[in-house]
Amino acid sequence: MSAAAARGGGIAHWLGRARTAVAVAMSGYHLWTGFLGTPVGEVHFPLHLLLALLVLFLARGSDGPARPLALAWDFALIGVAAAATGYLFLNARYITERMLFVEPLTTTETVLAAGLLVVVLEAARRTVGWVLVAVLAVFLAYALFGNALPGALWHRGYSLEAVLEYSYLTTEGLFGAPLAVMANYVFHFVLFGSLLAASGAGDFFTNLARALTARAVGGAAKSAVVASTFMGMLTGSSAANVVTTGAFTIPTMNRSGYSKEFAAGVEAVASSGGQVTPPIMGAAAFIMMEFTGTTYATIMGISVIPAGLYALAVYIMVDLEARRLGLAAAADPGAPTALAVLRRQGYLLIAIVVMIGILVDGWTPTTAAVWAIATLVALLVVLDAENRRRILTVCWQAMADAPRLVAPVTVACAVGGILVGIIGQTGLGLRLSGVILDAAGGHMIVLLVLTTIMGVVLGMGMPTSGAYIIMAALLAPGLVQGGVTLLAAHMFIMWVASKSSITPPVAIASYAAAAVAGSDPWRTSWVAFRLGLSIFLIPYMFVFGPQLLGMGEPLEVGLAVATASLGIFALSVAIIGWLFAPLGMIERAVFGGASLLLIKPGSLTDVAGVALVLAFGGLAWLRRGRAARR
Repeated sequence: MSAAAARGGGIAHWLGRARTAVAVAMSGYHLWTGFLGTPVGEVHFPLHLLLALLVLFLARGSDGPARPLALAWDFALIGVAAAATGYLFLNARYITERMLFVEPLTTTETVLAAGLLVVVLEAARRTVGWVLVAVLAVFLAYALFGNALPGALWHRGYSLEAVLEYSYLTTEGLFGAPLAVMANYVFHFVLFGSLLAASGAGDFFTNLARALTARAVGGAAKSAVVASTFMGMLTGSSAANVVTTGAFTIPTMNRSGYSKEFAAGVEAVASSGGQVTPPIMGAAAFIMMEFTGTTYATIMGISVIPAGLYALAVYIMVDLEARRLGLAAAADPGAPTALAVLRRQGYLLIAIVVMIGILVDGWTPTTAAVWAIATLVALLVVLDAENRRRILTVCWQAMADAPRLVAPVTVACAVGGILVGIIGQTGLGLRLSGVILDAAGGHMIVLLVLTTIMGVVLGMGMPTSGAYIIMAALLAPGLVQGGVTLLAAHMFIMWVASKSSITPPVAIASYAAAAVAGSDPWRTSWVAFRLGLSIFLIPYMFVFGPQLLGMGEPLEVGLAVATASLGIFALSVAIIGWLFAPLGMIERAVFGGASLLLIKPGSLTDVAGVALVLAFGGLAWLRRGRAARR
């Protein structure tokens, strides 16, 4: 080994230690604020951002030898971030009391604001890619030069100084609602999920999924669906879920007879459900809580039925594909029994139940998360001999892992805060809503389709939280003006945003699954998109039928769930092209049409949809019977 390489390895070692120390300090700080309360936003939010940036910029040097110039650039970025946030800490009272857009920025404030903006954009480029950076560049240009645009896009225009002031010296902009949600709520839930993962929850849920699907047709794929759904309740991240469960489920599906692309597609779609699956949903759900002024318990409650329909949709798709391929039900010889799994690690569920109970009782999400963490640590010490011996290692690992998961989303939320500020200050959201409403012509279905198309385009290549922030600011007002309730509108947008991770051409979860499977990323993303088509029905269903959000009498809710399930089944049959036997194009078209009839609750459309499914399902059954007799 050369002397330069040895020095590089030594630097990487120490930078790795520094990064871990910063991450653990960040977790410790958030635990402290979770139990004892947070400082004022002018201190708390910049400190959260600074720690996240440190975790990100120390990564390059700690992952291996890096070029001296690259390290110097990273340290310069860290220095600028520390100076800009340090100024806010030291002048918190002055910043709180100053008059926005009245007192001019000092030269120091202008330089620090511009510097911090550059640092955040570089962090976003490294973690999210150029897409979010390009979107912000377009919106910054719009804020500065909107007074030169014609028609509905015109606004009075803002100076660069005004944009920097709003972004840096207020609890809007960089430190607006999206970043506040990360600092106040999301971090604590991610820390709880990391502690569960370090405690062996991944093995627990994977083994439980294997036990529940061991003898089912296509059991390997169904195990992936169940395991990814369980893990999605804890991670709230599509890509992280793919990597965690896919390392086991994808090879198992390959050995069972599924192609690499199909196995990776199933894992991508199933893992994307974590964003909308309670109790620990993605960051977008917490941002939705802030945007709608409701409680997280309410959002969890209205998400239960749609999340169940999501898992059902993926389960039906893999079942039909397994039967189309002729895969026989085969026992998994290594699968444990469900009872054995629960006896060994079922105590992990107690902490989750405690968290849900505290939320339902009306306490804040932060309180629920930190007491769930305390409960889990106590359970590990009292009930798990293996984890008791290494409890400090488990806690240290969780405290080091959580910031690494949170940091990229924090940066996306900081950029998203600037976008929300620009959209609000320029009035672009209201103008765009008017354009969409005019184009829809008063037809709700057209309004929803236009919103979906625009949402998919805006969300390409972005994490769900970033896509949701932009869509909520631009598109939610139009849905509400068009007659959709506030919660249903934001739920619709969050669901569309979460599907951006499996929608080509930039499908983050699909590409992560393709990397695990060794499959072609492009083909995998299209397989995942096809498998997820039936899931795109669900947000339309709960907009037209709020009973699916738990709003209504029990009988109404039950009927809505039944017809929605049948609609998902019908579209799945149309996509796979199999029901008891291969289906022709006309039969597939009929099942697709039946699924559309079942979107909107109503006696006439429901009866017609059910009749078509039963009639053509019966014909498929009879045809299979005749083929078997031959």
